[in-house]
Amino acid sequence: MRFTRLFLQRFFHRELVEFFKNLALMAESGIPLNESLHVLEEQARSSVFRNFLHDVRRQVEEGSPLSKAMLLYREDIGDLALNVIRAGEVNGTLEQNFRYLADILQRRRELKEKINGALLYPEIVLGLVFLLGGAISIFILPKLIPLFQSLNVALPLSTRMLLGISVFLQENAALVFVGMISVIVLLIGLARFHPVRYALHTVQLHLPYFGRLSQNYQLALFAQIFGTLFRSGLTIRETLTVTTDALTNFRYRAVLRQAAKRLVAGIPLGAILSKFPNFFPQNLIALISVGEQSGKLDESFKYLATYYDHEVDVQTKRLPTMLEPILLVIIGVVVLFVSLAILTPIYEITSGINAGR
Repeated sequence: MRFTRLFLQRFFHRELVEFFKNLALMAESGIPLNESLHVLEEQARSSVFRNFLHDVRRQVEEGSPLSKAMLLYREDIGDLALNVIRAGEVNGTLEQNFRYLADILQRRRELKEKINGALLYPEIVLGLVFLLGGAISIFILPKLIPLFQSLNVALPLSTRMLLGISVFLQENAALVFVGMISVIVLLIGLARFHPVRYALHTVQLHLPYFGRLSQNYQLALFAQIFGTLFRSGLTIRETLTVTTDALTNFRYRAVLRQAAKRLVAGIPLGAILSKFPNFFPQNLIALISVGEQSGKLDESFKYLATYYDHEVDVQTKRLPTMLEPILLVIIGVVVLFVSLAILTPIYEITSGINAGR
């Protein structure tokens, strides 16, 4: 059975980390791989993951290595997992590599959840403001239109704008809804094209505050993935190639591909990364160079992974605090505009009545 990537993201990846943890435990206990897969298949919470394990187990029982059995799902699982498993099979460290893989998938998911959690609050606030504005324009303002039209006063610009928006939404609600959905689908479709995504990711790295957060997030992924793959038995060249494809920012991917080409010439990794100072800070390059010289490159990447994970954690915790004043200003502007649009004509009417007495 072939899974779609969207389906895997919802069900498959939720169980993948626990799967590798349990597989490592069973392998270290001496349980054969096919029996371990059978037990984990029975314990799988989702039918999607259960079907995946059934297909893999069947191929393993037919004599295929685990990495080859999972090769059918390469586009969904990714080269990261396949290469770590393949390195474990070649080096005889499959049990240990299962733990490496579970650790890196867990830490990568935690990093992503930190970013999503930090952005959840502003997304909810802006969404509520949008819904509130739409509800006022569609359900409340139409009741005031006859009143304002019957008044013999010149309506201010803010009132005319608000009434115009209300009338347009009321008469074209279906068209506006379809248009919004179409724009969202179009933007999602455009974002799938490599040149568009490359441009968006380049802009992302230059945004105030978000640019640094995005850079630290990529560096945390780079350090975690590279360090884990290197410890799993892959060569530096293989590790760099797999790490490149595992990063989420296309701009960083392009830089690391250039670095991989220079690595062929035998130049140390630290010296190669120093050619890209806008993407790799001096402290990272210095630690990598020290690790290469001392033969403890895995220790250097372990420290860097912890360091940049902490940086992302600190920045994501600060993000809601930084966004609160901006959100308050946006809400204040919306409330002020609506209040002026509704109250100003009423005030002018009241003033005219008082003046006529």
